[in-house]
Amino acid sequence: MKKIVKIAVIAVVVILAIALIAPAALRGKIADIVKREANAMLAARLDFENLDISLLRHFPNASVELKGLTLVGVDRFEGDTIVAARRISVVVNLMSLFGDSGFEVTKVILASPAVHAHKLADGAVSWDVMKPAEAPAEEVPAEESAPSSFRLSVRDFRISDAAIRYEDDSTNMRFSTAPLSLRLRGNMSADRTDLDLRLTAAAMRFVSGGIPLLSDAEAELVAVIDADLANNRFTFSRNTLRLNAISVGLDGWVELDGDAVAMDLKAGCDKVQFKDVLSLIPAFYTREFKNLTAGGELSMELWARGEMRGPALPAFELKTEVRNGSFQYSSLPKAVTDINIAARVSNPGSVMDKTVVDLSKFGLRMAGNSVAATFYATNLVSDPVFRASADGRVDLGAVKEVYPLEKGVDLGGLITADLKLSGRMSDIEKNRYERLGAQGTFVVEGVGLTLPNLPAVRIRRAAATVTPAAMTLGEFGLTVGRSDLSANGQLTGYIGYLLRDDVLSGRLYVKSELLDLNEIMDAMPSAEGGAADEEAPAEPVRAIEVPRNLNLSLNTDLRKVLFEKMTIGDISGEMRVAGGALSLERLAMGVFGGRATASGSYSTAADPARPVLKLDAAVSGASFRKTFEELEMVQQLVPIFAKTGGDYSLSLDLGTSLDAAMSPDLRSLNAAGEIKSANIHVQNIEAFDALAKALGNDDLRKIEARDVAIRFSIKDGRITTQPFDLKMGGVNINLAGSTGLDQTIDYKARVAVPGGKTLQSVGVNIGGTFSSPKITLGIREAAEEAVKNVVDEQIQKLTGSESLSEEIAKQAENLRAEAKRAGEKLIAAAQEQRAKLVEAAASKGALARIAAEKGGDKLVQEAEKQAANLEAEAERQIEKLTSKKE
Repeated sequence: MKKIVKIAVIAVVVILAIALIAPAALRGKIADIVKREANAMLAARLDFENLDISLLRHFPNASVELKGLTLVGVDRFEGDTIVAARRISVVVNLMSLFGDSGFEVTKVILASPAVHAHKLADGAVSWDVMKPAEAPAEEVPAEESAPSSFRLSVRDFRISDAAIRYEDDSTNMRFSTAPLSLRLRGNMSADRTDLDLRLTAAAMRFVSGGIPLLSDAEAELVAVIDADLANNRFTFSRNTLRLNAISVGLDGWVELDGDAVAMDLKAGCDKVQFKDVLSLIPAFYTREFKNLTAGGELSMELWARGEMRGPALPAFELKTEVRNGSFQYSSLPKAVTDINIAARVSNPGSVMDKTVVDLSKFGLRMAGNSVAATFYATNLVSDPVFRASADGRVDLGAVKEVYPLEKGVDLGGLITADLKLSGRMSDIEKNRYERLGAQGTFVVEGVGLTLPNLPAVRIRRAAATVTPAAMTLGEFGLTVGRSDLSANGQLTGYIGYLLRDDVLSGRLYVKSELLDLNEIMDAMPSAEGGAADEEAPAEPVRAIEVPRNLNLSLNTDLRKVLFEKMTIGDISGEMRVAGGALSLERLAMGVFGGRATASGSYSTAADPARPVLKLDAAVSGASFRKTFEELEMVQQLVPIFAKTGGDYSLSLDLGTSLDAAMSPDLRSLNAAGEIKSANIHVQNIEAFDALAKALGNDDLRKIEARDVAIRFSIKDGRITTQPFDLKMGGVNINLAGSTGLDQTIDYKARVAVPGGKTLQSVGVNIGGTFSSPKITLGIREAAEEAVKNVVDEQIQKLTGSESLSEEIAKQAENLRAEAKRAGEKLIAAAQEQRAKLVEAAASKGALARIAAEKGGDKLVQEAEKQAANLEAEAERQIEKLTSKKE
């Protein structure tokens, strides 16, 4: 007996030792395998701090625990943390690992997980992290497929202190909540079970299209679901969804059958207090909410019965009604009363096209002002039929009597409207405006808005009348801070533009005495943010996008425009907005102290994040100094303008991409043009000071030139000039080269400097930077010029010639003259001897005379030959002299 007990004790000890040692021994290897295999399957980087395996912590169950898990995006989502969790625990039935009926996961715990889901404007999503399969898996016949060895029997699934964030750039939608907790219990491996669900979410924030719809809201879901997993039928009972103080009950059932969903559901809330409704609206749910008293009730009812399969919808109806609503803040003198709303969305059980949206009643009274509106639409997909009306008068100055405005915020002015609109969308698309009903007026007078740290906005007066074909803006006057703007004109296609973003066309005439764009643009970032957005993620900086659905012609008359450091005056001409581009048509303006004309375009049609700018401009009478002071691009590319006096004219053909801050991407900038000046004076330029020092000529320190013409081009971040001539004092310079973004310079110059009584040409390389130039002279050329100057001075002293070249030229002429004289003497002597021979032979007969003539001719020919030899020898001596000089 003792022996058996001893063996049992030893076995237990061995088993415990294995349970303790084996996980510790294998932990590192298993962690490496998990990371390697996971990253092989994922298009993201998975990592964790620690993996722990225990056979004793939940005995007789085994547990696997991951700590410090992160899943980080790659490529376009590089650096984005998609999932992070402090701890993930999974508990598995230990005995199920040794059977053949599969293993059971009994508990899953996620502690402090953070999830960030991001959808880009082009539809790419960060959570698509699975790598595509290299080859499709072969289909296995149903009769051959083995049942899954995985059985889920969740008795405790928990998420605690989760943070969820979702961003959709395609719709400008944002959602976040923290903390979120979830607990789910049920036996997923059973044919039928009760699923017990508890969900709470706090600090919920929802923004759509830049408009906050929820802010700091709370939600709670308590549900017990009778799940018939064998038949995929789920029955809801004792279910409550609470959003702030509004609770909605849900009853009925849902059954899944292949690609169809059958249902009989009903949800609703009866007699909710109107103050609870206001708690869902961010504008009301502020620090003053506790001082708000409200009356009236809201009721809501939703039901859906039938089958949803493909495009077919079940019959459904959503009705909501606010009756006799009112609210008043205790600190304010007046209330908003008679709030009555009745809305219904329904479908008889068919396709989406049969859905009816009916806002049959909307009305309120505010401090003596009343507003009423209605809206109805159906045939939403095929050919929407609609009717709408708005009628009311609102004194904005009364808002502060019913709503607590922020400190420093002030509203004023009067808005009146009486508008009616009805028709079919097909009539709008086919320009059958006579079939539409559209009439009314809209008038805004003296409306002003003052916000802290922002320029005051005031609409002096705006009046518009509408017909089915057009909206006529008879008058519009606006001031923003120091800026003023007035306009009038006509817009067509406005109904389609308002209802479904069709193209809005028209022509407007715009005037202004002053447009301070700096004041307006400085205010824009603050206007986009606000107190509600302080804790929200910062929105990325984006360039101004030109809407694609506008086709507007703007005839401008702008007296003064301030933009960055530029002051632009007397802008007149036409601008056009169409197809995502702003075009300029021979726009004339005063700029840089001169006048300019410009044509071109600013387009975001191809890529809103990288606008494309094209410009064909001509400038006359502009100041070098003002151009440098007002234009940052000139400061980067042509810093010499800072020390250049005088005026210039310019022709320029330019194209470049812009970055998100609307600044030129100088590496993509390509341009060509010509700059002319009748009078340039430049001094204190480091490069020319260095040149003057290198050549020992102070005339080079100051440029005073007339009638200069320089052709240039800009490419790959450098501005390159073709050769041009300058005169500095009595020195002529021919210059050509380039300047870079990094202020480096690379120029070659030919400098004509006086030497003795002649001008000598010296080659110069100018490198380095504008502030630290490096001058390199042609060493051999400079030395030869120096020696030549000394020799010429000595030659002049000795010979009277100004240079060695001149003296050699004199000697050459003397040699030629002496050779010619000697040759002529030889020939003359031969001719004289011939004559004597002929005369002596004349008395001896005809034969003697002929012989004498022949002999005389030979004497003359020999003399001519010797004369030619003399001249040839003279040229050889001249050649030797010349080669010695060289």
